Amino acid sequence: MRRWVLRLSSRRHRRLLLAGLATVGIAGGVAGTVALSRWQAAHAARGDTRIVLNQAAQQLLRSLQSRRGTLTLLRDSLQNAPKLSLSERQALAKSAVAHTRHLLGIGYAQSREPPLWWVAPSPATDTERARLQRVLAQRIQSVRQIWQAPSTFTTSIQPTRPLLLMLEPLRDTAGGTGAIIGVFDLSILLKDFFELILQQPYPVQLVDGSQVLYQSPQWELALDVGAPQTIEHGLRLDAIQWTLRMQPGSTHTAQTVSSFRLLLAGLSVMAGAVTIGLIWLLAMRTWVLQRAVIRRTAALRRTTERLRQLAVTDELTGLHNRRFFLERWQLEFERAKRYQRPLVCLMIDVNRFKQINDALGHHIGDLVLKRVAQELQASLRQSDLLARFGGDEFIVVLPETSSEQAMVVVDKFRSLRIEGPWMRRSAVGPVQLSVGVGELEPHLSSEEVIQRADSDLYASRKRQPASVGPGS
Repeated sequence: MRRWVLRLSSRRHRRLLLAGLATVGIAGGVAGTVALSRWQAAHAARGDTRIVLNQAAQQLLRSLQSRRGTLTLLRDSLQNAPKLSLSERQALAKSAVAHTRHLLGIGYAQSREPPLWWVAPSPATDTERARLQRVLAQRIQSVRQIWQAPSTFTTSIQPTRPLLLMLEPLRDTAGGTGAIIGVFDLSILLKDFFELILQQPYPVQLVDGSQVLYQSPQWELALDVGAPQTIEHGLRLDAIQWTLRMQPGSTHTAQTVSSFRLLLAGLSVMAGAVTIGLIWLLAMRTWVLQRAVIRRTAALRRTTERLRQLAVTDELTGLHNRRFFLERWQLEFERAKRYQRPLVCLMIDVNRFKQINDALGHHIGDLVLKRVAQELQASLRQSDLLARFGGDEFIVVLPETSSEQAMVVVDKFRSLRIEGPWMRRSAVGPVQLSVGVGELEPHLSSEEVIQRADSDLYASRKRQPASVGPGS
């Protein structure tokens, strides 16, 4: 024992002991840093997953709500022409089913009567249609407010085929108890949404109670060893109460960071005190540089995205600007001409806008343009393109729309009476719109179609009355 004490008391052995302790300390510090960075990476992954989950839930709700646009357009068409025959209503319904993705069938429901299918859901057997009839009857009898407000719910006529049902009430019907029924294929709708729209490397699962409506192939069950933590978000839309679950994704960046941590830990075990110290300093320097590069890259990406949005967006109304519209219009025109599909262009102008500006000032004029943009956007389908063409002119592209369907939209725009603060002045009434129509024809170019819509707008504007009072 005394001999070992003498050896440790020598300067050489003390240096070795300090070097060993320094090596152990540095190795422990490296291991602690690796563990801390791993915890931070997991915490950041959960935070990023929660952000992506919230965005996915909002996008899914907007996608479901956009499906109601077809039923709303059909409802407006029936209300504008209430005396249509059954064959004419069936023709409108067939056109809606043919031009709306995921829509299987459209019908008409009244209280105490079985639904009348204008286009029966297909493919479906008689037994499945009878089961669907019973579900609709139970829904109509159990919900009192079904004739006053739109209703959305799900059902299944097959174990592996969930359906999304939407009811759009018809105003001014006999007794006020009528509604348009839309049946959508929910499984295909969800598959298209998560695989095409939500392009994120995050496994997702959508459940309705105990029924799994959609589950991505990368989803890992909680019973599996090493399964990642699941984050949930509730979705509410009318009678729909779903739960959207998401697991942190495994991206290339996360794998690279993980490999770097393993390499750093291995070098800390094999190397000596000086080597470990140099690696530690180099790792810290690299980590600091990486963080700086990531922050600057993220800031540059945000700036680039903002500049791109400003380049194609009208600052006042938030709509697309003329430059973006002309690019998209050329693409839509060439596609419709190549495949011989209908295409309509609408040119819209605010009646007596100059008089409103002169009477109330430019700030009221800007408010009028914003309100008009909001009303137009709320009245269009998701596939339609709306842009501000310049001044008080707006332009709309209606793809896959016939002349008859376009006139329904035109009549709806012309009948708008947009109210706002400008009506507090006795000389100014509700804002009205003039609409010009240009339709795709074989002998017309894309510019000529727009010119035809502009000429029709000019003719429509000349037919408008000259007064601007509240009763106009």
